[in-house]
Amino acid sequence: MRITVLLLLVLVIACAQTNGKKTNAVPAKSKAQPEYEVALRFISDYARYSNDMDSETRLIDWIGSRKDITDSFKSELRRILDEAEKESPETGLGFDPVVDAQDFPSSFEIAQTDGMYVVVKGIEWPEFKLTISVRSVGGKWCVDGAGIVNIPENKRIQRY
Repeated sequence: MRITVLLLLVLVIACAQTNGKKTNAVPAKSKAQPEYEVALRFISDYARYSNDMDSETRLIDWIGSRKDITDSFKSELRRILDEAEKESPETGLGFDPVVDAQDFPSSFEIAQTDGMYVVVKGIEWPEFKLTISVRSVGGKWCVDGAGIVNIPENKRIQRY
């Protein structure tokens, strides 16, 4: 019995000492930290898709097939395109809502980050910038907005 009490006392003291010490262990990557690379992958893929003159895939279908885009992005893009077609059946929107422009670079890099927003810029056209938003959905980071799709006006890049 004395040995059991003694062992228990030693164990309690040992635990108390290790709880107060700092360890050098590196914490696991927080899921709260946005994964901005999903935005860069998306816009790079989008540029390739847009420049593929042989593609017969409609934009809505291409976006719809992506697993790295939120349902909110998909439905808002569809709403924007449908509304533009109703207002102007011949010309539609007149620009690409995903990049908020008619012309855009074929390759991008991350220029800056701000919370859930990432600004990318063209590699060969560094003056061209685009805001993309990301959001965690079910533990996976997805693109939730780009260009005029789900990006508030105060976060959009001003076009002149």
